[in-house]
Amino acid sequence: MNKDYGLGSLKKVFFLTVLAYFSVSFSALINAETRVVNSGLPDLDAAPSQYAGFSRLLDDESILVPEELLDINKDIKRIAFYHNGDRLHRKIPKQVHLMVENKLFGKFMGLGRFEVIDCIECRTTRVNFEDSRMHISQSAQSNQDLRELSKKVRVDAFLLWSASMHENKFTVNLRMVSSRSNEILWLKEYVKKTTRQQEELEFESIEMEFVVSAWGLGADRGGLNGTADAELSGVTGFGLRRREYTSLNKDIEYSLGVEYFKNFSSTDEFSVSGINLEGRVFVNIEAMKDWVKTKAYLGVGQAFFSGSHGLMLKFGLEFPFVTNGFMALGAVYLVPEEVEWDSDANYEENSEFGGSGLDLTLGYRF
Repeated sequence: MNKDYGLGSLKKVFFLTVLAYFSVSFSALINAETRVVNSGLPDLDAAPSQYAGFSRLLDDESILVPEELLDINKDIKRIAFYHNGDRLHRKIPKQVHLMVENKLFGKFMGLGRFEVIDCIECRTTRVNFEDSRMHISQSAQSNQDLRELSKKVRVDAFLLWSASMHENKFTVNLRMVSSRSNEILWLKEYVKKTTRQQEELEFESIEMEFVVSAWGLGADRGGLNGTADAELSGVTGFGLRRREYTSLNKDIEYSLGVEYFKNFSSTDEFSVSGINLEGRVFVNIEAMKDWVKTKAYLGVGQAFFSGSHGLMLKFGLEFPFVTNGFMALGAVYLVPEEVEWDSDANYEENSEFGGSGLDLTLGYRF
C-alpha cells in the first residue's frame, strides 16, 4: 500500500512539474509577443536617423563652398583625411561614419584643387588595456607623430574631421593642419538641425509631368492588284508620369508613367492606337553640369496596341527647356508584332508594327 501511494505521489509531482513548466513557457511567450505588438510605429517627433541627418547636412549647397576652399594656401596640394573623433563614444554607426567621409572626399576631390589620398594609417584605432582600464587612441597622439605620419604618406596637410549628434543637431568639424608646422590653415564647423517629420517630408521629391512624343515606329502593308505598298513612318504619344528622387542620391531619378499613342497619317491604310506602361531611370551626367544639366535615361515598358502587345525600350538624353520644361532626344524600340488592319481590298489585312526609330519628346513638370 505504501509503495503504491509513493508511486502515485511521484506521478502527481511529475505531472504538476510539467504543467508548471508549460504554464511558465506559455506565459513568457504571451508576454514576449505582447511587447512586440505594442512597440508601435516611430513617432514623427522623435530624433531623425543619423544617416539622413548627416546626409542632409553635407548635401546643403552652403557646405564647403568651392570659392572658400580655393583660397586655402596654394602650396597645399596633397592632403589626407584624418578622423580625430571617437566614433565609438559618439555612437555613430560604421555605415554613417563611412558615408560622411565619402561625401567629404567627394567635395574636395570635385574641386580639382587638391590631390586627396586614402590614408589607411589615418583610420587606425588602437585599443590598449592599462590598470584594468581601456584606452582608445589613434596613430598620431602628438604633433611629432602627425609630422612623422605625413612623411610616411607624403602629404602637405591633414584634414582633421569629426562628426557628432546631439538630439536634433548634427555637427561636422573640419580643420586643415599643415604637415610641417602643425599650423591650422583652415577651420570650419557646420551644423544643421532637423526633425524626423522634416526628414520624412524632404526624403523624396515628387513631381508630375506631361509629355508629347513623336516615335519613329512604323509598319509596311503590302498592296494587292497592282496597288503600291503603303508605309507608316511614325506615331504620336501623349503621356503622364510620376517622377521622384530620394535625398540619399539626387543624381538618380525614377519615373512611372502611362502613354497613349496613335498614328495621325493622312491616309486610311493604317489605324493603330494603344497604351504603353513604362518605368524609367534618369542619371545626371556630371561632365555636362557646367554646360547644360543633361540626364541620360533608360525606359522599359509594355505596350498594348490593336489587339497585340510587345516590349518597348527607350534610351537617350534629356535637357532642360524653358521654365519647368524639358526635351528628350533618343531612340525607341518596340518588338515587332503582327497587327490586323481595317479591311481594304487593295491591301493585305495583316502586317507587323514596331521596330526601331527616333524618340523626340517635349515635356512640362507641374
